[in-house]
Amino acid sequence: MNTSSPLTIVAIATSLPGQEKHLRAAQEKLVAETVKESGCLRYELHQSIEDGRVLVFMETWASEAQWRAHMQGAAIKRFHASGAGNLIQDFSLFRMNLVTDGK
Repeated sequence: MNTSSPLTIVAIATSLPGQEKHLRAAQEKLVAETVKESGCLRYELHQSIEDGRVLVFMETWASEAQWRAHMQGAAIKRFHASGAGNLIQDFSLFRMNLVTDGK
C-alpha cells in the first residue's frame, strides 16, 4: 500500500449493553475534535438502525501517516482518558483502499 495516498478507515464499536448513549456522546466529542486535525478529509460517526449499540466511524485521511498521527494525538488520548474505551464491548478496525467510487 502506498502510505502517501488517501486512507479510509472503517472502525466498528459495539457498546456494552445500556452504554450506547454514553459511548455515542464521547464519540461525538471525538468527531468534533478530529475534523480539525491535519489530513482529516472525512470523519463521520454512524449508528446502526437495527442495533443502537453498534457505532461506526467512516474516516478518510490524506495519508496513512496522518491517520497514525491522529491515533497518537491529543483527541484520541482525551477519548481514552475519559474512560469511554471501557464502554466498548467489541471493536474492529479496517484500513481500506478505495476500489471504485461508482462514478
